[in-house]
Amino acid sequence: MKLSPQTSRVNLGMMWTWALWLFPLLCKFSLAALPAKPENISCVYYYRKNLTCTWSPGEETTYTQYTVRRTYSYGRKHDNCTTNSSASENRASCSFFLPRITNPDNCTIEVEAQNADGVITSDMTYWHLEGIAKTEPPEIFSVKPVRGIKRMIQIEWIKPELAPVSSNLKYTLQFRTVNSISWLEVNFTKNRRDTDQTYNLTGLQAFTEYVIALRCAVEESKFWSDWSQEKMGTTEEEAPCGLELWRVLKPAEADGRRPVQLLWKKPRGAPVLEKTLGYNIWYFPENNTNLTETMNATNQPLELHLGGESYWVSMTSYNSLGTSPVATLRIPAIQEKSFRCIEVMQACLAEDQLVVKWQSCALDVNTWMIEWFPDMDSEPPTLSWEPVSQARNWTIQQDKLKPFWCYNISVYPMLHDKVGEPYSIQAYAKEGVPSEGPETKVENIGVKTVTITWKEIPKRHRKGIICNYTIFYQAEGGKGFSKTVNSSILQYSLEALQRKTSYAVQVMASTSAGGTNGTSIHFKTLSFSVFEIILITTLIAGGLLLLIILTAAYGLKKPNKLAHLCWPSVPNPAESSIATWHGDDFKAKLNLKESDDSVNTERILKPCSTSSDKLVIDKLMVNFGTFLQEISTDKSKISQENNLGGEKNENRIFSSCPTSI
Repeated sequence: MKLSPQTSRVNLGMMWTWALWLFPLLCKFSLAALPAKPENISCVYYYRKNLTCTWSPGEETTYTQYTVRRTYSYGRKHDNCTTNSSASENRASCSFFLPRITNPDNCTIEVEAQNADGVITSDMTYWHLEGIAKTEPPEIFSVKPVRGIKRMIQIEWIKPELAPVSSNLKYTLQFRTVNSISWLEVNFTKNRRDTDQTYNLTGLQAFTEYVIALRCAVEESKFWSDWSQEKMGTTEEEAPCGLELWRVLKPAEADGRRPVQLLWKKPRGAPVLEKTLGYNIWYFPENNTNLTETMNATNQPLELHLGGESYWVSMTSYNSLGTSPVATLRIPAIQEKSFRCIEVMQACLAEDQLVVKWQSCALDVNTWMIEWFPDMDSEPPTLSWEPVSQARNWTIQQDKLKPFWCYNISVYPMLHDKVGEPYSIQAYAKEGVPSEGPETKVENIGVKTVTITWKEIPKRHRKGIICNYTIFYQAEGGKGFSKTVNSSILQYSLEALQRKTSYAVQVMASTSAGGTNGTSIHFKTLSFSVFEIILITTLIAGGLLLLIILTAAYGLKKPNKLAHLCWPSVPNPAESSIATWHGDDFKAKLNLKESDDSVNTERILKPCSTSSDKLVIDKLMVNFGTFLQEISTDKSKISQENNLGGEKNENRIFSSCPTSI
């Protein structure tokens, strides 16, 4: 059938109308965010109070209301509990209260979450009230020892008031000593008809204070009550337990007797509060029990003065209740040689403990004595000691040792009554950076070498085991260098330095925690080495010696010529041709002046020769001024040739004695 155009237009209009009406509904359905489904539902029945259920709500984006639907009385009744995400801080929990709670009973729980976009319901859960019942904690009112029964305390408590009358109660009792942080537990059950609410805790230490706590639960329930308030009690006192003995052997005195410091302490695990009134000590030579000596002490250490032979020392402690078992110790003879079996030993840190391990070549040695004390420069050490059995390691808590202190640790092997040779090491419970650096000096400064020396840091400033030293040096305005050496080296020679150069040097001491630099010092290398100075001096001295030898040899071979070179001959003025120029008048004047000027001549010409020729020269020099005047007034009758001859004679006179004028 063919539709008319008008009918088609009507159908198309209706389709658009339906589309416009459905579009908002489709958009709303596609944008709807249903609440998250509640998960992990858990319920607890607080006996005679309420039934509380909790769940995991999931992530909430809008206002959500939760409704807990419950059936009870074995499914015959039902009720609801409502909460919401905005009105309740504990929006993921809801409680049902009396009187709509009966026990015993079975119930079902489901949680419904609803928001503006819809509703979603959790899975159904099933609960038996006795299996989820939780009571109040019991109240301890007495912790005391039982007279005549050692190492036991009796705990008495009050049963929770709201505990189920129809059910048995199970208990957990936890206890520890006052100084401990580790709890021990004991579990037991009390019948619902049992009116005796007590428990005897045995196997404890004598005269020791304990801390007690208790909790309970319905026998069928998986929920325990909270712990009760803690209560303390002390076991009965008894006679002291045995002692542990040790000794410190000192050098023998001049009279042959040897001081021995005797030490003792309670064994590990002994009662903390044990009272001791005193100690009985007796000792005797190993081969002669008739020479037994006894004494009493109330404190330690105790010093005994024993002979050179081996001794046995015995000790007991006592109080008002009795005497401890006897503890004995053998003191070796002075000349006795001890055995050695420890091959190697090392110390390391493990978490919060210091661990010492060693290896022994003697398989039959299973007992060891550990000694440790701080290695200080000034203070006398306080010795601590502890025996170890069936092990080749020893541990101590770090908080029992002082940080940054060096400790000497020694391990003594013990075989029966004999003590072997100890093996000792040093260790730190905690290492730090040294508080000061090494004190440095320079020695043997050369042209290209120098020796750097330094002193060990005092023990109180090391704060750790020095593992190495580092030498830093740098030329003025140049590049820095460093050299590292192990801790056993206290000097180092620097080489390949520059001649006549200033250097700065300092030494750093390092532990495992870091290093500290010492003070910086300066030095300057030499221009010439000692060898070079000796070589130059030797060459110069050798040259001079060779010159002297050659001169002496030349003088021996040609003595006249050498004398002529050293003492040249001086011409005699009396034999000069000058005297002939004026004839007898000049000679007479020369003789007349001789006596008048003799004193002046001696003063002025003293450095000249004392020979007869020298006197003539002196007289000639004194009257030389007069002679020059006469020469200047001479007539031209003296020829030029004679004048030249006179000048030559003057030059010869002045050159022969220049310092006499």
